[in-house]
Amino acid sequence: MASHVVVIDSALRRTTIKTTPNTSLSEVLEEACSKLGLNAAQYGLKHSNKQVDLSRTIRLAGLSAGAKLELVQLSKSAGVVSVALQLPESEAGATPNARLTDKFPSSTTLWLVLRKFEAGVAGASGSRNFTARGVPSTSQDGSGTLYYEQPVIQVMNRELSSFTDLQKSLAQLGFNSGSVLLRLSFRITDTPLEEAMALIQGYFDSVEPSTSTTAQAQATEPPAPLEPSVEAAEPAPSETALSQSQDESQPPAPSSPQPEPITTATSRPVSVFRPPSSSTPAAARQPHNDGDYAPTVEHAHVHQKLLQQNGRNTRLLTDAQLAAQAKEEAAKWAAVKDVEIKIRFPDQSAASAKFGQSDSAADLYNFVRECLAERWRSEPFLLRNPGVRGKNDVISDDANQKVIKDLQLKGRVLVIFDWVDSKASVEARSTKAVLKEELRSQAQELKVHDVSGGVEDQHDPGMKVDVSKKETKPDDGGKAKMPKWLKGFSKK
Repeated sequence: MASHVVVIDSALRRTTIKTTPNTSLSEVLEEACSKLGLNAAQYGLKHSNKQVDLSRTIRLAGLSAGAKLELVQLSKSAGVVSVALQLPESEAGATPNARLTDKFPSSTTLWLVLRKFEAGVAGASGSRNFTARGVPSTSQDGSGTLYYEQPVIQVMNRELSSFTDLQKSLAQLGFNSGSVLLRLSFRITDTPLEEAMALIQGYFDSVEPSTSTTAQAQATEPPAPLEPSVEAAEPAPSETALSQSQDESQPPAPSSPQPEPITTATSRPVSVFRPPSSSTPAAARQPHNDGDYAPTVEHAHVHQKLLQQNGRNTRLLTDAQLAAQAKEEAAKWAAVKDVEIKIRFPDQSAASAKFGQSDSAADLYNFVRECLAERWRSEPFLLRNPGVRGKNDVISDDANQKVIKDLQLKGRVLVIFDWVDSKASVEARSTKAVLKEELRSQAQELKVHDVSGGVEDQHDPGMKVDVSKKETKPDDGGKAKMPKWLKGFSKK
């Protein structure tokens, strides 16, 4: 039996919608917004100052003929809806209860729900095909044309089959929270598959980019590798320092020319390097083999052996063993002659110098002050060792701490220069180029040599790891004994 309801918006504009008892309130909302020139995705309906459930029909909502409904604007923050997708028998397979379940924002369209489920992004299942299905022609001409098999969704006794219907969001269907069951089926059309795919792609190309289309691209396309922007003015010091410290830990090739030290500007020979010309680290621009990062079986064996060793109960060391261990550690650091320390400044330029056994942390700070321009030497700064994580990463300006013995620096070490935020002036903290002019004029380009094409030394066996099995006792014949509690289950 036909009836009608009256919809009023905030501007007191009225429109009458013809309905039946089985008309859903979401359809009423769509038709009213269409007549009033509003976006149905941004509005809801109220009756007697109470929000009505758009997923219900006129009869289930208890609305009488001529009921007055008020258009209200919805909150911009989308709710969360638990969606269960009921699969047809042809797609159910080993899926429990033939359902895929996941949670989506209420602003997600039905098409995007299908795309996420079929891509495996939602539902914790493998990839499927819901939106690009083709069925061969049944004609006898042998053309082999594939026709598009469109997805059909039934929700709350409402069938949504056209591509336009599937662009409706969960909120437009009246689902802003709670849960909803979507029943999926397929229907063969008379449109060739290539033509249907072109029409679908043309639709997304014609509309403006939105959250739904952006999310659709993220759901169907694998994530592209993140590449830093080359046009970035200046990279973050921590990222560049950490990436380049890995390059600096590798000694240069013997044939590579070393930068000439500058002896006139500071109290010790120093090598100065210009800031990088690109925000992309040099190591990232070098060719690499993906197989170099793939773990091998030997790596798994070594990891398993370490776990077994760490899981055993070990006796604590005696005082004599601890003293011998400390003596051995001190002898190891006493054998280190010098350490090459490279200081990275805010503009990504660097100054490198060598320090010996007698040099302290205060000598390191004095050397850095000599490298600074005259106007910045009185500003408080600190030095950080990115190779040490935690509260001890800051190197103290202490004359009693030796850079090798106490700070335990050896080989080639990268140190980060930074201003003290609470004490340094605003001008100092906003300045990037802090080196003195004499050093900047003699700075050299930092060259990263390509070692990917190097020839392996066939005479070098490399590092071998003992992954042998646990030794057996000589009296057991090399066989593992059966536990007593298991002997009752053995064959007689």
